Amino acid sequence: MGRMILLIAVGIFVWLAIQQFKYTPPERRRKLILQYVLIALALAAVLLAITGRLHWVGAAVAVVLPVLNRLWRTFGRHLPWITPLIAKHARAKAEKEQAKQSGKTSQGEERTAQRPSEPQLTVAEARKILSVSASATKGEIIGAHRKLIQKFHPDRGGNDYLASRINAAKALLLKQLEQ
Repeated sequence: MGRMILLIAVGIFVWLAIQQFKYTPPERRRKLILQYVLIALALAAVLLAITGRLHWVGAAVAVVLPVLNRLWRTFGRHLPWITPLIAKHARAKAEKEQAKQSGKTSQGEERTAQRPSEPQLTVAEARKILSVSASATKGEIIGAHRKLIQKFHPDRGGNDYLASRINAAKALLLKQLEQ
């Protein structure tokens, strides 16, 4: 009988949580999920303590701590590489919030506010990026672009900056070729 009451109480709690989650604005949902997870963990710990099975949690923590320590060390080694990405994300988020507060609503304005301005390419730099000669044909430019973009595309382990520079070099050289 006690288990049935507990099951009904958990069902009611889950139903209320889902209803509250539906009507919460998207920007507050992450905080709400965190609250729900913490409440669920606290209730699980109380339930395990009441039933005398809390020692299993201690064993699980003892197993997880060395793994977390190893992951933390690995993350620490890569932190200098990750720091600029975190800073870029924070800067873009701050600029987006600032644009939102100033009333900019068009996508173009927000897009330019999120991206830092990139230096303009010269024709010589574009040729150097694609490794093509001054007398390169349209096919050679497209082939060099295809070869490089396959290597440096963000979906294949490259990054956005290199891919954008490669694309800009191709566009500039093709535009110059048409003139």
